[in-house]
Amino acid sequence: MKLIIVVPSLPVKLNEIKGGMHAAVVYLLDGFKNKSITVRVISFTREIKNRQFIQYASNIEIVYEYEGSLTFHSLNYLYYGSTILKKNIIEFNPDILHYQAGNTLLFTKLFLKSNLKHVLTMHANAFEELKTKTSFKDKFTWWFNGVIHNLISSPFIIYLSEISKNAYLNKSVIKHALIPNAITADYFNMPLNQITHNKLVYIGVLNNRKNIYYLLSVLKKLVNKNIYYHLDILGDFVDEEYSEKVTQFIKDENLSEFIHFRGWVNKSELLNYLKESDIMVMTSMQETLPMVIAESMAAGKVVISSNVGGISKMIHHQNDGYLFDLSNPAELENILVNLYNNQEQINSIIANARNSSKKYLSDTVAADTMKFYEVCLNGR
Repeated sequence: MKLIIVVPSLPVKLNEIKGGMHAAVVYLLDGFKNKSITVRVISFTREIKNRQFIQYASNIEIVYEYEGSLTFHSLNYLYYGSTILKKNIIEFNPDILHYQAGNTLLFTKLFLKSNLKHVLTMHANAFEELKTKTSFKDKFTWWFNGVIHNLISSPFIIYLSEISKNAYLNKSVIKHALIPNAITADYFNMPLNQITHNKLVYIGVLNNRKNIYYLLSVLKKLVNKNIYYHLDILGDFVDEEYSEKVTQFIKDENLSEFIHFRGWVNKSELLNYLKESDIMVMTSMQETLPMVIAESMAAGKVVISSNVGGISKMIHHQNDGYLFDLSNPAELENILVNLYNNQEQINSIIANARNSSKKYLSDTVAADTMKFYEVCLNGR
């Protein structure tokens, strides 16, 4: 089987990947390494001007294509994308074309005139993202993404969760599968902590949707009760106004000694921070199926998350992690109180968490993805 994967803006230096869809693609490639499949990844990017090839594995190559010189990604995809993609299809002659992002990236398949089977992985739903945006520009961008996605889309869809499937109801879908994002074995190989250090870790971008301010507010309440957690924040702000709000709160509430901004870190550094932590906390207002939850569970960490999107399908409350309702901050506060200096409770959770996360192993996910490709090709 021959496969082309289409992905936007994959970093040329793969160790600079910051998680999300890009990490999901690379982990999937790791699963394909020992499979009977030949893969070409095509990344439309502004990072380079001239075409570049990287041999990722004996059966996998990554081709970086300059997306174009126009101001907006969407215009580059529309005017240049299908020509670039057509050239790769002629060169590589694939059986399957797999889009790892929808929205305006789908402009690249408008003028292909090809009978190739098109598969799309639904990493996010534009209209759900729209609900968390505050500026007119962001609202319009995600509304436009959603409209284009619904107009073009693909008849073969991979959903990350049942929630994702229910949020995207489109009569043009012929076949679908529920396949989560993959993670590598590195996380499972991490030794389990024997002593709790009351260290929290937050992993991800810092913006209104991710809602780190909510977590800081709860930590302040715990400090008032003489319960002292230290929090490592692995990620960068993308909004100056939100950055000022968060940093001012930390200063005003005298939390600086407990909150540690580490910025963006690469994978090896991430593993080190995870190793030192006890608990990973996520307070997002909207998510699909966050890879960081699967990674943290596999690493033997207690995961506490807001009960949004598909997260309830990943975490079984009080069994392999904890869920809380964003409308009731006392729930998160009580969970953290219960886990403070409580190694016995932590041990019972992380044993279940590591077992639950085995379904996300890259080898398993790659095998399930290939089965879906066969379904698409054979019309079963």
